[in-house]
Amino acid sequence: MLSSLSFSTGNESNLDDIKELWEKLKTIHQDKSPYFENYFKEFTFQKRKEQLNSYARKGELFLIIAKIYEEKIGYCIASVKENIGEIDSIYVKEKYQKMNIGKTLIEKSLDWIKLKNPEKIVVNISIGNKEVSDFYSKYGFKPRLTQLEMNFMD
Repeated sequence: MLSSLSFSTGNESNLDDIKELWEKLKTIHQDKSPYFENYFKEFTFQKRKEQLNSYARKGELFLIIAKIYEEKIGYCIASVKENIGEIDSIYVKEKYQKMNIGKTLIEKSLDWIKLKNPEKIVVNISIGNKEVSDFYSKYGFKPRLTQLEMNFMD
């Protein structure tokens, strides 16, 4: 099965290709969020796509999609804007986790970001999704601050 694993890269023009996967990730955030369930319910793919397109207008956007045959099984979005690199989103379908697909996605995204010579690279983790902290720490990410938010949708 993994012998048919492939990766394709793109940019903001390819965002519609990951809509289904992004919506699965959104559901995870929604289910795990102790405070912002309504925010995630109301946050549509179209809104996220508009955000990512605005990032692309201010800098550059990179998208990598993992596939087995034609099935999309994971993706990573990275951006560089105002000399700051960011892992904006990463997701691998549950049945394909622990197969190093996420590792490949993030390493290729980090390689792309590093080519842009940013002053730093950041990633935001939603509260309630703590297990991903261990994943990111493998790549050198460390917690620097905690941002608290007041959201009027909840």
